[in-house]
Amino acid sequence: MFSEIGPIEAIVLNVVFLAVYFTPSVVAFRRRHPRRRLILAINLVFGATLIGWAVALYLATRSTPDREPAPTR
Repeated sequence: MFSEIGPIEAIVLNVVFLAVYFTPSVVAFRRRHPRRRLILAINLVFGATLIGWAVALYLATRSTPDREPAPTR
């Protein structure tokens, strides 16, 4: 099946794969998630498994509570 793939097609497939693979990390960094580095680590280490990728995506899209500054007296 892949024996007839050319170099351009291989590059395009790799770019698409990497874009999908790092989607959770991109979402976390774009949303300025407080735990974006943890999400990136989970994505890098466990992203190859669908469960790890799904966990990273869940964490990246989860709403984060707005941190209000403590009232000063």
